Amino acid sequence: MLKIGNLHAYYGAIEALKGVNIAVGEDAIVCIIGANGAGKTTLLNAISGAVTRTGSIAFNGQEIGSLSSVKIAKMGISHVPEGRHVFPGLTVMQNLEVGTVPWHGFFGPMNYGEDLEKVFTLFPRLKEREKQLAFSLSGGEQQMLAIGRALMSRPKMLLLDEPSMGLAPLVVMELFEKIVEINKQGLPMLLVEQNARVALKVSRYGYVIRQGEIVIEGESEVLRTDKRIAKAYIGVFEDEGTIERDTEAIV
Repeated sequence: MLKIGNLHAYYGAIEALKGVNIAVGEDAIVCIIGANGAGKTTLLNAISGAVTRTGSIAFNGQEIGSLSSVKIAKMGISHVPEGRHVFPGLTVMQNLEVGTVPWHGFFGPMNYGEDLEKVFTLFPRLKEREKQLAFSLSGGEQQMLAIGRALMSRPKMLLLDEPSMGLAPLVVMELFEKIVEINKQGLPMLLVEQNARVALKVSRYGYVIRQGEIVIEGESEVLRTDKRIAKAYIGVFEDEGTIERDTEAIV
């Protein structure tokens, strides 16, 4: 579905990604974990066309590395950015309507009833708050809105950047239950997440990025018991039983 080869990304003269190679298969959740400043967000921005990059980015067999962000979004790659970035002065409904722009454009009659019903079924609280301004929502509700807005774009793939950031543990568990549910409906995802325990629980394959380079990769089930990852990104090594107990509600 998505294949990245020898990807380099730059902020001016600073090289933020140094020859990254990753792949995301159909219907899979693939996670990227790493410390702050390792290049996780830059990787998603490079895929979306938001930073200067070189190398190969192939989506459904088509090279998109030279395309603009607008064209990439219209092809079906929807990016849920770090920090949510909903439109605070718009209502929940208006935010969701913005999500239709990649396939609908800005003008003309809209027919998005089925899309809206799917989002409201997935996130009932958005239906309850459809007339509220986005700034008045809780952090968890804003994250639901950001994901719902992306789903309104009729995506073929989701890029999720730190969806758990700033949220209470119970809200994180609820949110990831929804992420798994979306994926089970056939939507592949590339997930950037600092909560390594949860990321490796919900994903099929994982990559560890450090200083702009992929340093470890493998099946998530295997990486969850890797003491190198546990020590660096979970804090202390915990046995598989502990990890299962902490995340069993998600799947």
